Amino acid sequence: MLFVAFGVALSGCGGKDEILIGAPMPLTGPYASDGEQMSMALEMAVAEKNAEGGLLGRQIRLVTGDVGALEAEKIKAVGERMVGEGVDVVITGYADSGVDARVFGEYDMPYLHADAMTMDTELVALDPEKYGNVFQYCPSEVSYGIDTAANLFKIPEELDWTPPNNKIAIVKVDYSYNVLAADKFAELAVEQGYEIVVDEITQFGVVEWDPILAKIEQAQPAYVTFWNLDPTDASRFMIQFNEKFGEQGLNALVFMQFTPSIPEFLTLTGDSAEGLLWTASINPVGDGVADYRQRWIDRFGDDPKSIYSYVTRDGFDIWVNAVEEAGCVDCYEQIIEIIRQTNYTGLSGTHQFNPTDQQSLYGEDLIPTLWYQIQDGKNVVVGPSKYTEGDLVLPPWIK
Repeated sequence: MLFVAFGVALSGCGGKDEILIGAPMPLTGPYASDGEQMSMALEMAVAEKNAEGGLLGRQIRLVTGDVGALEAEKIKAVGERMVGEGVDVVITGYADSGVDARVFGEYDMPYLHADAMTMDTELVALDPEKYGNVFQYCPSEVSYGIDTAANLFKIPEELDWTPPNNKIAIVKVDYSYNVLAADKFAELAVEQGYEIVVDEITQFGVVEWDPILAKIEQAQPAYVTFWNLDPTDASRFMIQFNEKFGEQGLNALVFMQFTPSIPEFLTLTGDSAEGLLWTASINPVGDGVADYRQRWIDRFGDDPKSIYSYVTRDGFDIWVNAVEEAGCVDCYEQIIEIIRQTNYTGLSGTHQFNPTDQQSLYGEDLIPTLWYQIQDGKNVVVGPSKYTEGDLVLPPWIK
């Protein structure tokens, strides 16, 4: 990796008075509600650590940067500015797919993200010497496809509902985070004997979903799956789905990948979200969640609104633990090696990094995928049984 001179002394731990954390986040655009929660999580983490006397006796300062709608040029510009300011680590909830890893992989300091992107982890696997500073503290998106194929078809029995057929509709956006997950699900579903009768790929920003909904109406699948990260797209889909099928009915379950976790989704969708199933591969499940939530309320006066309100803290704590074990902030190679050996139980489960691509391993006792159903305007955990908060209910469009 390229050594970067910052114009300040970086010897041992006594170079800069402050320790700087770079935080590239989507603070405007479609993912801003998530980005705001990431920023608040890091703000609280820094404040709490500073109140304890700082890290290795030095105060920490957050250097934030807005990556907007995850545009490549914004990510590059934010990266250049942060490196120019002399950050010692870069931490985010998510900041894009591939581009951010390429930007921060050019430098020496650790980069911790939860993009859930194979594009990021492949960089590490293919060129560990260059991208060995990049850690994804969550599983990649393909895990969604694997988990959905393993669990979606069990839900009818739990609902005491008989699917009318073995047909599946897949609606996905042309974005690798969604396409790779959807395609893995399709592959595994077909192997189990299911038939893909609708397989549509769109661009972001669809306003009218009726042409695709018409295909769904004609095919009458038992499962409708939607893979699109944009909460506005997802909200429009559910509103128009209910307008079309709310009265006449559709004998099908509707599933989404992750997007309903973005706080804006429920606000935009309202009652049209009722009965929707969705999953997230990172979730607040650790023993410290209740205490953390109360500290958040004490600080901000409201509940955490996003999965990333919690999960981003894990990225911070993984780095802090490594720095404290190393006894220095800018000994990047030593800190990176400690992070590689991490076995840390945080707010989203137990983090152990795959040695090949440096993503957190997933599993019920590591980083578990949770299933949610939207009921009475709230996200209710309905599986796995270890984490269940409530029972599944029949969606209102199933008559």
